[in-house]
Amino acid sequence: MAAPRCMRSFLGPVKRAKITHAPRPYTQTFSRTKSSRTDEENERELRDDRDGKLMEQLKLDLESGDMPLDQRLQDMGLDPAEYRRLNSSLQAANERMEEWEPKTREEAQERWKELQNSPDHLGLLRIYKRSGVEIIKLAKERGITLPTDKDPLDEKTQAALDALRTPINVRAIHLRPLRRTPEHGVPVCDLQLRTYSIRNLLLFADFAVRAAYYMGLCARGPIPLPRITERWTVPRANFIFKKSQENFERVTMRRLIQIQDGHPDVVKAWLAFLQKHQYHGVGMKANIWEYESLEDAMRTGVEVKEGDYGRRREGAVMQKVEEILQGKGFKEAMKGFKSEVELRP
Repeated sequence: MAAPRCMRSFLGPVKRAKITHAPRPYTQTFSRTKSSRTDEENERELRDDRDGKLMEQLKLDLESGDMPLDQRLQDMGLDPAEYRRLNSSLQAANERMEEWEPKTREEAQERWKELQNSPDHLGLLRIYKRSGVEIIKLAKERGITLPTDKDPLDEKTQAALDALRTPINVRAIHLRPLRRTPEHGVPVCDLQLRTYSIRNLLLFADFAVRAAYYMGLCARGPIPLPRITERWTVPRANFIFKKSQENFERVTMRRLIQIQDGHPDVVKAWLAFLQKHQYHGVGMKANIWEYESLEDAMRTGVEVKEGDYGRRREGAVMQKVEEILQGKGFKEAMKGFKSEVELRP
């Protein structure tokens, strides 16, 4: 039975046919997009290209004999002796590698059998671990030591080292911070620490309490304060896409450290010390109170003469400074200087 006319092309012999189509009009819009490559990668490529060009120029100068090697290395900022040492070590490593590489197929098979029969150190450790053998304990029992192990000390030196005690301030790092008991309990300073990372906050709060103890201040805290939670809702688009919104949240964690019965000057020095060694990501806010005595209240309205520092808090220090400035030895030492030293009121 003859095949239908529509199937004859499929059942017939295979023939190569060249199919050509007329070119169709095609348009494409191009938009400039930001490159996915970062600035660091671009700078790295530029630096590599620059280094490559410098090396090529170095080779050309050395081959032509225009510039000696030492002068060229000094211009590049390299030490000639260090360069020779590294170059010799590199050549020695290449020679050892060439000697180790097998030249024939038989040598390659022998090297492969050696590697199979002698596993590496990591493979041996894994084998011992699976079999339940403790390498370090077994080595100590058999008296096996590594080349990097130091020789043991004599008995007297070891006993003297064991008798030494760690200083108390070093041991206190591993314990809770020490505190001083206030006598009157009058608040002098409230230090509030704020951050978005709880680990940084706890570390700096512990540091502040320890610093207050060593400066002779009575500190309370750190006292946890309520968290500040802020939320924002920002629409991603406008008009009909108003429902497509994005939510943001920021949580601020706080701790309070209160100083009681402290001298104002010591408190200011404590705050300056914390500001100098402030930890990243932790903000500080301090409220300071200073109290005056009743004598200061009774002195209001009294006329103070120029040069009278007795009524001031630092009056004793100012009087001592004035006594030094008016001394005979100081005047003789300052005889050659034109500028006179005056005590400001």
